[in-house]
Amino acid sequence: MSKKIKKKIKYLEKKIKKYSFYYFNKNKNLISNEKYDFLVKKLEKLEKKYPLYKSINSPTKKIDYKFLKRFKTSKHKIKMLSIQSEYSVKKIYKYIKNINKMYPNTIFNCELKIDGIALSLIYKKNKLYKVLTRGNGKYGENITKNIKVIKSIPKKIKYKGKEKYVEIRGEIFIKKNIFNKINKNNYFSNSRNLTSGTIRLLNKKIIKKRQLSFIGYDFIINQQRNNINSQSKCLKKINGIGFITDIFAYKTKSFKKIIYFYKKIKKNRKKINFEIDGIVIKINNRKIQEKIKSNKKYIKWAIAWKFPPKKKKTIVKNIKYQVGKNGIITPIVIIKPTNIDGVKIKKINLYNLQYLQKISLNIKDKIIIERTGDVIPKINKIISKTNKNKTFIINKCPSCNKKIDIYEKQPKCYSNLTCPQQLKKILIHFVSKNGFNIPNIGPKIIEKLIKYKHINNIIDILLITVKQLISIPHIKTKLANKIYFSIQNAIQNIKIENLIFSLSIPYIGISTSNYLSKKIKKFKNFINFKKNNINKKKLGKVKYESIINYLNNQDNLKQLNLLTKIIKKI
Repeated sequence: MSKKIKKKIKYLEKKIKKYSFYYFNKNKNLISNEKYDFLVKKLEKLEKKYPLYKSINSPTKKIDYKFLKRFKTSKHKIKMLSIQSEYSVKKIYKYIKNINKMYPNTIFNCELKIDGIALSLIYKKNKLYKVLTRGNGKYGENITKNIKVIKSIPKKIKYKGKEKYVEIRGEIFIKKNIFNKINKNNYFSNSRNLTSGTIRLLNKKIIKKRQLSFIGYDFIINQQRNNINSQSKCLKKINGIGFITDIFAYKTKSFKKIIYFYKKIKKNRKKINFEIDGIVIKINNRKIQEKIKSNKKYIKWAIAWKFPPKKKKTIVKNIKYQVGKNGIITPIVIIKPTNIDGVKIKKINLYNLQYLQKISLNIKDKIIIERTGDVIPKINKIISKTNKNKTFIINKCPSCNKKIDIYEKQPKCYSNLTCPQQLKKILIHFVSKNGFNIPNIGPKIIEKLIKYKHINNIIDILLITVKQLISIPHIKTKLANKIYFSIQNAIQNIKIENLIFSLSIPYIGISTSNYLSKKIKKFKNFINFKKNNINKKKLGKVKYESIINYLNNQDNLKQLNLLTKIIKKI
């Protein structure tokens, strides 16, 4: 029995560490928040019952956070811990009851649980001095330079006290309307991931463009929290020195009124222009807060009451495959159109053939789907199966019908530009905002240009003529001229970092492209990449080798040489 328990604890530890590593370090939700919280609770119960088998580095007590090398780390003067989450009304009632046993008639301050990234803003003599991420709770990444370009965070505050240091803790996030504009092609799985990636970018222009917002919820003066006697006064004080605070905050000692607040916010969350995934219930008296001890991971004077994920039943109508710009083939589950909160869902991208094989999903299976983070639909579970036989062997590319290979356990087509789907996605990426930025060419026009055999590669786009454009149905002279002049303008104004990004080199995003542009200085030098003394460790082995593989391809080299002739200035 003891061996089984020990094995179970180790298994849960391994799973949770894996999921938390991807969540905190790679901005990826491998499972839903609900499932993650369930696993943590399961492990906590086992650890409580069998303390002998509890690991020193248990994920229930410690965040598995890996710091990015490009940012220095700083120690939080007061630990910046997370808040424990619950989904059931019974657990919330138990928490409130326990607090009232220790401190009768406790008043609670209920606030929105914003789905963003926690930040600590430190002001020295009223000027923004340092900005840290939560990190592992003890240390955070120093991202001060990046945050200084964000308008919603004041560079100066109006604090009138004599204290030298003022610290504001709060949540940075992106509003729904801005996220939807940026995420037209569903590149980011949710707004939290976009926010997390944005504050760590090297390109400050992009950070500024994304218009992130900040809401403050904690006020620390000279590394002390007990200078303000209540949470409600704390919010007023934060607001008074130039910050936005939670306008929905609600103070009560009645559990019934806490339930009322939870239900009201849950009902109206669609109307709020940023993502929330529940409410936070805090003890209002800050002196009591300080008396209640926290553990290494969570504060104990507050609890998050999370909303359940939005779920609906549906049926699998078909399973298709799509080819990405780098040739990776991924499955798409076509479902019976289902409406979740006013959004019609017709398909689910699985991103991974292995996952499809693991769950043995087939056509006509009945499934439950959910929208994680109110954005990306995912399969929650299979209710009933119609066919237990696996039909997931894929030998040929669904786009060009050529034989495929396996790359990092994923099917991949190596046809590159001769594969219609790859060509289309490479060209869409090429003309995108962070690439060549040709605003009048969208996916539909690219599709038509490929169909009528006017373009076969990225060079063809730059050399397209008005005559070729007019020959395509529904493209008239006015639009043809617009497209032509957009291309010419892009050629004249393209920057090195955008040109590198436009090439669709695996693992090379805009921040890496920006770093490379500063090192190589001229685009011609990119062709002789190895001679440019690029720090392999700083760039990263995977990215370095990806560039080398790209440059070892003769077709790619031909295109790069042609690009240097067309764009002479760089």
